[in-house]
Amino acid sequence: MKQLERIRTLLRYINSLPLSWLHFSRTKRLLIIAFTYWLGIAGLWLFFPPTHNGASMFLPIISACWLFRYRGLLISLLLNGIAFQLCYYWFLRGLLPDQAFQEGAIIGFGTSLGLGLVVCWLRTTVELLHVARHQAIAAEEERLQALQAERQLTLAYEQQRKINDLKDQLLLHVGHELRTPLTVLGGFLELLKDYFERMEPAEQIRVLLQALTSYDELVTLVNQVEDAVTVSGTFPSPHNEAVSIHKVVENVLTHLDPHNVEAYTIHLLVDEHIQAWADPQYLYRILQNLLSNVFKYVPKQTTISIEAVQPTYSSQICISVQDAGPGIPPDELPLLFDKLVRLRRDLAGSIRGTGLGLYICKHLVEALGGQIWAESSGRKGEGSRFCITLPAYAHQDSAQDSIKELSPSV
Repeated sequence: MKQLERIRTLLRYINSLPLSWLHFSRTKRLLIIAFTYWLGIAGLWLFFPPTHNGASMFLPIISACWLFRYRGLLISLLLNGIAFQLCYYWFLRGLLPDQAFQEGAIIGFGTSLGLGLVVCWLRTTVELLHVARHQAIAAEEERLQALQAERQLTLAYEQQRKINDLKDQLLLHVGHELRTPLTVLGGFLELLKDYFERMEPAEQIRVLLQALTSYDELVTLVNQVEDAVTVSGTFPSPHNEAVSIHKVVENVLTHLDPHNVEAYTIHLLVDEHIQAWADPQYLYRILQNLLSNVFKYVPKQTTISIEAVQPTYSSQICISVQDAGPGIPPDELPLLFDKLVRLRRDLAGSIRGTGLGLYICKHLVEALGGQIWAESSGRKGEGSRFCITLPAYAHQDSAQDSIKELSPSV
C-alpha cells in the first residue's frame, strides 16, 4: 500500500511539473531551454544516422513555447535553424544527399511551427483556466466574506435587540418597583409636614420609621440595579483571602432586618473551622441576596437551614440555604439566574422584586471560581434549596506548599 501511494504521489508530481515551470524565474526558464537544446543536439548527433530524422530538436521548441509562448516560438525556430545548420556542417554532412537535407529542413520547420502553435495554444488555454479558477475562488471568498459579514450584522442586530428588550424590561421593573416606596415615602413626609406639631411623640416616631423603611427599600433597589450594571460591564476581580463561613453568615444575619430574622426558625449548621478562599464582600452580598429572597417569598414562622459542608480537608465547600416555602416549578429552574427573571406566580402577586438578585449572585459566585444552582420539587411546603460551591482555603495552602517544595532552595 505504501509503495502504491508513493507511485501515485510521483505520478501526481510528474503531472503537475509542467505547471510548476510557469512559476519559475526567467533565469530558471532559460536554463531549462538551454538544457533541452543540449538534449536535442545530443539526440540529433546520436540518433540521426540510424533514424535519419531530427525529432529530438522538437524538445527545445516545446519547452520554449510552453515557457515563453509566441516569443519563444519565434526565437526557438531561429535557434533551431542555426543549431541544425551547425550540426549539419560538423556532424551530418555526407550522411544524406543535400536535396534530402533541404526537404527534411523544410518539413522539420513546418512541423516545428505547427507543434509550436499547438503548444502556445495549450499554454494560453491553461493560463485562461488558471485565471478563471482564481476568479472563481476570489468570488467564492467574497461571497463567504459577505455571508460572514451578514451573519455578524444579524448577530449584532439580535444582540442589540436583546439589549434593548432588557433595557425596556429594566425600566419597566425599576419604574414599577420605585413607585410604591416613593409613594409611601412621599405620603409619610407630607403627613409629617402637615401634622407634625399635632402628633404625639410616639406617632411621630412611627411615621418616621415607616418613612425610613421606604427609604431603605429604595436604597436596596438602587443598589441592585447598580450591581446589575456592574456585572454587565467591567467586573472587578475579587480580592480573595481566608474567610470563615460561620462569621460571614452571622454578619449577614446581624445586618438584616431583625423583625425578619426573628420571624423564622433559623438553623445554622456551619462549622466555625470551615474557611473558604473567597472575597468576604462578595460572599456577604451573595448570602445577603439569598436570605433576603427567603424572607421575601417564604411564609413566616417556618424553618430556614443554613449549612456548610466540606467532605475532605482540601475539597470544595458547599453552602446551602434550605427553606420550607412554596418551592419553585421545575420548568422555571433553568431560567432562575437570568437577568430580570421572576417566577410567573410572583409577577401576579403583591411581592415586589426586580429579578436581579439571583442574577447578581450567579456572577459573584462564578467570579470566585464556584457554582450556584437551585433544587426544588415545586411542591408547596417542601421549599427550595440554593447551593453554592467555593474553593476551600486548605486547598490554596496545599497548592502553595507544593509550589514551595518544587522550587529550588536559594
